[in-house]
Amino acid sequence: MNKEARSFCTDRQTTEDLNLLGKYKTDSIFSLYNRTRTKGGEKLLETYFQHPLTEAAAIEERQRSISSLVSKALAFPVEEKELEALEQYLTSFAPVGKVKLFTEVLKRRSVALAGMKEEQDHVYTLLTEGLKALLKLRDWFRGTLTGMESGYLQKLTGRYSALLENKLLDQFEAHIAGDRLSVMQQSKYESFLRGDNHETFNSLLRDCYELDVFLGVAQLMEENNYCCPVILHGKALLKLKGAYHPGLKKAIGNDLQLDARQNMLFLTGANMAGKSTFMKTIGICCYLAHLGFPVPAKEMETSVYDGLYSSINLPDNISKGYSHFYAEVLRVKEVAKEVAAGKKLLIIFDELFKGTNVKDAFDATSGVARAMLDYKQSLFVLSTHIVEVGALLQKEAVGIQYKYMPSLLEANATRYTYTLQEGISDDRHGMMIIRQEGIFDLFPSKKLRYS
Repeated sequence: MNKEARSFCTDRQTTEDLNLLGKYKTDSIFSLYNRTRTKGGEKLLETYFQHPLTEAAAIEERQRSISSLVSKALAFPVEEKELEALEQYLTSFAPVGKVKLFTEVLKRRSVALAGMKEEQDHVYTLLTEGLKALLKLRDWFRGTLTGMESGYLQKLTGRYSALLENKLLDQFEAHIAGDRLSVMQQSKYESFLRGDNHETFNSLLRDCYELDVFLGVAQLMEENNYCCPVILHGKALLKLKGAYHPGLKKAIGNDLQLDARQNMLFLTGANMAGKSTFMKTIGICCYLAHLGFPVPAKEMETSVYDGLYSSINLPDNISKGYSHFYAEVLRVKEVAKEVAAGKKLLIIFDELFKGTNVKDAFDATSGVARAMLDYKQSLFVLSTHIVEVGALLQKEAVGIQYKYMPSLLEANATRYTYTLQEGISDDRHGMMIIRQEGIFDLFPSKKLRYS
């Protein structure tokens, strides 16, 4: 018996940090990937986003399905109202034998003749619209598969070819072009949907919603030249080439490689230099890879992880009386338990312990960083403004790579390249920006002087 697949470990803090979920948020990663044309497809996409995969085979299978649809210029063939009608019919009525079904249809017709037509008209609409959906699917598969190589669509049509090529659909096509269906005809078509094929039709419906999702993601992949990550087995590894945040226009890509030999990125740089955006990019790419989706990068290789945790926009908790610093401490403690439990994780911490004094932040950041290095099954991304921590770790720790986002001073103005550089930042342009904004000029009576 196969063991049940383990769940991908993450939490609300992480999904909010990375802006992953939320169909009503136009800038969420979900919204960027949501090109579905049906409500059922959108619901399925939400389910995918809420439950990343943790098995390499399942990830690769979804990748292959999506990739096979790229460059095919395919559009989802069924109107939403028709597919919804089919779903509503299938979920409203249980399987039933032919004799009982004929009696049921006859009773509805009799009630309608007595003047109470609502139920008969409703069921008739669901039935005919649902059958129209099946006709469109059949015709679409027939036309789409001509000359196409084997792949996802071939498997899909092979699974349902007997159902969609049933002669009853040809008869319905002729009947629906004429007058209203008779009692015998309606009974025959309802029996087609509610007889022995009932569960197969439900399966077809689920696969139609999946097709809706995959066609949209494939279109996104083609338009933006996203890549499908190479899924690796074994020790922790994350390799990105030309990775960028999918929500930014004209974004600049960056490269990164973390593995068991160097399992920590120590990231520095001035405010607005792009540190947080790059950290979010790493997390987003990792998360999307575990959905089996293409990612915003030229290339990506990754192991399969047990989960992903971040601490980027950590709030305080007034209702519990937590200060920002105490919230940071609790967050680190929570993540440390997961790491110490032996899970294979990607951890992203942006400016650890910024809610306390510089001395405590220095000691805590350097201590946590050194402790994390011992857990080679996990990868860590850590940013800080306390660059002295990096100088200490360079002397005392092994397994860290040091990169920074530069800010260049040009003609009394700061320019950001958003391109990773090797080393630790020594940029200290904060006071220059404050002076540029004229803060001190607002207090002329104090005659403030700052070098």
